[in-house]
Amino acid sequence: MVTARRARSSTRGTARGGVADNTHVQRQDDRNNLSARVQLSYRDISELRGYAYNPRDNEPAIESVANSIKTFGFLVPVVVDASNVIIAGHTRVAAAQSLGLSEVPVVQVEHLSEEEANAFRLIDNKTAELSLWSFDLLAGEISKLQGSGLILTDFGWTQESLDCLTDVVASDCLNTDGLVDLDAQERLRRLERRAPITARFVLGEVVFFIPATDYRRWVDSLRTQYDYNEAEIIAAVKQRLGITEEAVVATARVERGPRAARA
Repeated sequence: MVTARRARSSTRGTARGGVADNTHVQRQDDRNNLSARVQLSYRDISELRGYAYNPRDNEPAIESVANSIKTFGFLVPVVVDASNVIIAGHTRVAAAQSLGLSEVPVVQVEHLSEEEANAFRLIDNKTAELSLWSFDLLAGEISKLQGSGLILTDFGWTQESLDCLTDVVASDCLNTDGLVDLDAQERLRRLERRAPITARFVLGEVVFFIPATDYRRWVDSLRTQYDYNEAEIIAAVKQRLGITEEAVVATARVERGPRAARA
């Protein structure tokens, strides 16, 4: 197990029994790293060196990152160590080179040991993988960009994923392969949709997502209850949502009632 700690002092305490106690040194190390200040400067790309053992394959992302830099500018600096070896930003540097840029913004960190720099190089990438999208909020943000002129497929999204997040829904966006048994699949050939992790619901301007497991339980219950009759399922869903003609008329009457009384 790699422990990214650096002893900045040669003086170490000794616990009882002659065992060295590094706790104080490690805590002091943490405080020093936490309070370290960094400075940004622009450096010639030729001065920067890629890490020879970088475990990340950045090639698939270079074009999208280059499109981002071309559209918005180089907004996230490259991080290098005291020897100008890249700690974070290999993809950004490669993208900048593909655009013909000669210099990039750089933060040079000198307070990290080689071991700490190697650890951060891995941890920075790994922690970025832990974030998850809120699909309800993402759908709204994607919708805001409609008409902006941005082509989001230039930045890593596929057209299918965008269709699933906007009012234009791909025909196979919510495929239900594997949600029911083989005997029922023939009866559902016109209803086949895909829901690998989440299912997307669109009710006019209202768009929301639910977990696929909840969707499976809900749709299987409906299909069983109405014997896989599509027309009856649709009628039942509309009834439950209160959007049948009778329900709308009744709601309108209730809404008009108090206003009429106040008048």
